[in-house]
Amino acid sequence: MPSAVAAVERRIGERRWDLIAISGDLTQRNRRWQFVKARAFVEKARMSAPTVVIPGNHDVAWWWCVGGLGVRRAMYAGYRRWISPELEPTLRAAGASVATINTSHGIQWYTLTSRLRDLSGVGAVRREQWVRVHDILASAPSDDLKVLMLHHNALKGKLSNRWGLTSRATGLDDLAATGCELVLCGHDHEGQVEQVVTGGRRYVVSQVNTISNRARGGLPLSYHEVAWDAGQIKVTRQAWNDEAGDFTPAGTWAFAR
Repeated sequence: MPSAVAAVERRIGERRWDLIAISGDLTQRNRRWQFVKARAFVEKARMSAPTVVIPGNHDVAWWWCVGGLGVRRAMYAGYRRWISPELEPTLRAAGASVATINTSHGIQWYTLTSRLRDLSGVGAVRREQWVRVHDILASAPSDDLKVLMLHHNALKGKLSNRWGLTSRATGLDDLAATGCELVLCGHDHEGQVEQVVTGGRRYVVSQVNTISNRARGGLPLSYHEVAWDAGQIKVTRQAWNDEAGDFTPAGTWAFAR
């Protein structure tokens, strides 16, 4: 929604952020003009604060390589040209170490599920990707907030009733094994904030809605602001308010680190 995007851009321009994380789906149909507009948005973010960005499934031209047949690099050509050559960047800023996983692989043999609606939309993580982010977070300074960002929803959608990853609930255990303290994700267009306890570890999931016009279940558009210190992680949902013509706070969650 243009007015919501403009409001986020105004917030970005305040330059009060330690870092900005954009978890994918910068375009709707992988079109050049959409990438051009997305690039302008990302550049504004980069001018304001250190910014980390990854592709979402809508940013991937999956039809170039189906089931391993085709030109895999062509799937990400638009994203790499207009947004970033890196699909899994890392970032360290303001006492946080951020590792990312590209979960948007299009239609490959390892993304297939029993649900046809998952085709090209579901996310997947290869074993070597889990190992990579584990090693990155393990080497981070001990007092840094250890953040892992992926596009697809880690939590099961309460409205969609869908997991974002092919690994479904097992993905929660895989996330715990990376040593992360905070997971940033989206995809499902339904905001959720939860602390997950599994595998003898705990971490917070900040799963955002969307600022497009495709919110699920009539929920207001929203994004999340995250604050942290040595003792806790706090997530504030900023939801679109039609009357105010802006985002306003719509809930805050605080968890011990």
